[in-house]
Amino acid sequence: MTRLLNCLMLLGVFILAGCSASKGTSSESDWVRVTNGNLWLTAGGDTVQAHAPGFLRLGDTWYMVGEDRGREWRPDVNLYSSKDLQHWHFEKKIIENGVTSPDLGKSRMIERAKLLYNKKTKRFVVWCHWESSNYGASEAACFSSDKIDGTYRLEWSGRPLGIKSRDCNVFVDSDGTAYFISTTVENQHLGLFRLSDDYLSVVEHTRLFAGQRREAPAIVKLGQRYFMFSSACTGWAPNQCKLSWSDNLKEGWSQLENIGDNKAFRTQPAAILEVKGTKDTTYLYVGDRWKDPNLAQSKTIIFPVTFTDTSCDFRYRDNFEINFKTGEWREDAKAKK
Repeated sequence: MTRLLNCLMLLGVFILAGCSASKGTSSESDWVRVTNGNLWLTAGGDTVQAHAPGFLRLGDTWYMVGEDRGREWRPDVNLYSSKDLQHWHFEKKIIENGVTSPDLGKSRMIERAKLLYNKKTKRFVVWCHWESSNYGASEAACFSSDKIDGTYRLEWSGRPLGIKSRDCNVFVDSDGTAYFISTTVENQHLGLFRLSDDYLSVVEHTRLFAGQRREAPAIVKLGQRYFMFSSACTGWAPNQCKLSWSDNLKEGWSQLENIGDNKAFRTQPAAILEVKGTKDTTYLYVGDRWKDPNLAQSKTIIFPVTFTDTSCDFRYRDNFEINFKTGEWREDAKAKK
């Protein structure tokens, strides 16, 4: 009897060990193939309309907001969800012309909507470029909702701290402090605007890259170091993407360094995504390939970026593979054959 009990206990140890191992491993089916250059489509075959996208990851689900350019110069803001950044589900229009605001679609339009979540207030916040048809308004706006797919209301609009503001993005630091960053004063500078604790207003401004005419800023933090991607101001035409780094958001940014080819592989920066898994962390560059061939059919391009101490490997790939469980990426197996 003792021998039988010992055998059963040993068998139980093996079973538990096997279960633990299976939880920490992944299979070949966990790898997702990402293909660039085509329109993103929903499962129903509709074109994904979320240009100049902003992203938020909740659990294992990615949420994306962006411009619906179906009506090119009256863009609504759409919300989509995905587990793998390839298969998209349309959630709803979260900001709509003439519905969310009577000015929207008449005296104002939205560009570059970006999504935040405030852990203190438990509200979802969208910041964006709030513009007139001739780009003379040079304003920003923010909206909020208690649900990611809820009813968003306009909280504020205008020039942040009285400063002309256009192309924009957002960044949340590791301590939860949020920033709105935009090209300012007729596209001359970048403005770093610290947001209030509830993320609904601007409380502080710092001028960056004075007179260097940068736009489409995208910031990511690795350890204690910040990296910023940005483009020059050439309208809808692509140009050289440049990288800068600093250990302090408000000062000490390095000189702008050319990365990639001279047209950023025909893209403009939209976001840098962090894919943190059980084994590794991958950073994904997301860029807009504008007017390909028109605004409504502009493409979204995504590829991995590998950072070094003060630079990065910024290399376009038609295809690559990524594992969202482990956080690893690899060159596309099919492309090698």
